Amino acid sequence: MDTVSQIKQNLDIVDVVAGYINVKKSGKNYKALCPFHSEDTPSFMVSPELQIYKCFGCGEGGDIFSFVEKMEGVEFNSALEILAEKAGVKIERRDYDPNLAKKSKIFEINAVAAEFYHNLLIKHEAGKKALEYLTTKRELDEKTIKFFKLGYAPNTWDTLYQYLRKKGFSDEELALSGTVIPRRSEEKGFVDKFRGRVMFPFFDVSEKIVGFGGRDVVDREPKYLNTQETIVFNKSAFLYGLDKAKVEVKKSGAVFVEGPMDAIKAWQNEIHNVVAASGTSLTAAQLKIISRYTKEITFCFDSDEAGMGATARALSLAEPHDFDVKVAMIPESYSDLDEYLKKSPSAAKSVLINPVPIYDFYLASALRKFDKETAYGKKQIVSYLAPAFAKISNDVVLDHYVKQLSEEIGAGEEAVRQSLKDPQAAKHPPKDASPEVQKLSNEVRKSAEDYLLSLLLKGSLDTIGQFLYKFDLEDIETEKNRLVFEALKEHIDSKPKEFDIKYFTEKLEPSLKQFALEMYLWDLGDVTSNRILFAREIESTVSRVEKDSTRRKLKTISEQIKLAELEKDNSRLEKLSKQFSELSIKLK
Repeated sequence: MDTVSQIKQNLDIVDVVAGYINVKKSGKNYKALCPFHSEDTPSFMVSPELQIYKCFGCGEGGDIFSFVEKMEGVEFNSALEILAEKAGVKIERRDYDPNLAKKSKIFEINAVAAEFYHNLLIKHEAGKKALEYLTTKRELDEKTIKFFKLGYAPNTWDTLYQYLRKKGFSDEELALSGTVIPRRSEEKGFVDKFRGRVMFPFFDVSEKIVGFGGRDVVDREPKYLNTQETIVFNKSAFLYGLDKAKVEVKKSGAVFVEGPMDAIKAWQNEIHNVVAASGTSLTAAQLKIISRYTKEITFCFDSDEAGMGATARALSLAEPHDFDVKVAMIPESYSDLDEYLKKSPSAAKSVLINPVPIYDFYLASALRKFDKETAYGKKQIVSYLAPAFAKISNDVVLDHYVKQLSEEIGAGEEAVRQSLKDPQAAKHPPKDASPEVQKLSNEVRKSAEDYLLSLLLKGSLDTIGQFLYKFDLEDIETEKNRLVFEALKEHIDSKPKEFDIKYFTEKLEPSLKQFALEMYLWDLGDVTSNRILFAREIESTVSRVEKDSTRRKLKTISEQIKLAELEKDNSRLEKLSKQFSELSIKLK
């Protein structure tokens, strides 16, 4: 029996679905509110007999694998791993992750540490001050504290370290997990990394604890402290709260807030689609992760100057990636979302549920930043807004903002319109944009086949050979890409001992060589750092290239079908329709 069949035999689809959403018995089947679109009346049906699900509202349907793929925002192989773990089925991997055992041990250490911190907070006298801070100052209830498994790290040198040692973990394992750090003095040994802090466990989407965040409650610097980078925790690619918010995010979009406490307070106030970038500014990696779940995002950062700047940078980072972006604007009288929810919960909830378009935010930001009463201030306002407003393609929307801005600064509408549509100004991002914005703007113009070529050129000889023959060169639309892929195949067929980018490109004609080198130099961030993840990324991109090719073919056939219908060529129409149906299956 193959792995897929074993998993299906060991798992029931009702149990799998119920692990994500609430289901209720309805005759022979089960029903639920669909997790893939917003609805008030359940139209999502699960059949234990057929082991499938179907939503009669949005049309989504499939088996346990497609369900987990959509819920987790992953490809089939990742869904296979998730379900195999649930089913207790061992996957025979061709690639072995040398860190697999170490990662498993870190997850175990983090789970034990989280339980230690949590029990200390809610049951021990040592956690009384921290519990009072959470319940009185932060106004969290007991249910919320337990739901997020908040804890307390005692203000001692090595209490956790000694506890974990008694549990059988070695110094090497504990140091690798980041829960302890070496002593700074000449004395050997380790001390607890977190001391005198309220603890926030960091759960990944599979609900494993990858690290911790700690908030000081004993007047120690820094105020906030996170687990350092480990083999299971990458802070630039981690989103706090996504494990609990992912179902609601799929239905209602994602709200980004500044930190864990804002996310927790939002959840307590029954706003369940909130995530936080913990200990870092918003990154491209975090946007890539959230794009697996939704294209609708709202930014809700602090109302001070730093918060406004963070919002502007986040908007600049998100805009090129085809997100539908909005902003939940906190009034200046409140420092952050936590305070807003505490003092005016209904108003705060309304702001989160009804965010404003990004252009309203830019306008408010410019008016706050510059003096609209002076001529120079008016010029600064228009210059600041031009790069963003020049992107407005709809004349009615542009007219709305032209009128609003002209009224605010007391300038003629035509003068404002011409300034906002200045193509030179539009070429430059706002001053508050992050240094990554221009680079990202260039990257998003690259296609899936560009990305695939860049990935392969960074691979080893084995990696290139493994994937180069998995797709048809006819699927490559761009001639330059196709020529480089052809040259790459010829090079691999010559059986070199290793892949040397310099040696490979020397054989290309000048323009192709330049193009290939540009693809090789394209910065892909951390994608290539892990061999298994790298292979998965290539496999996923091959699939994207093939689907893009299929869509192009379908478009061509669709046009031919229209022509055949006009010419009443039934024989050709039947043949084309069959081709269209066969190709359409590839997109499912």
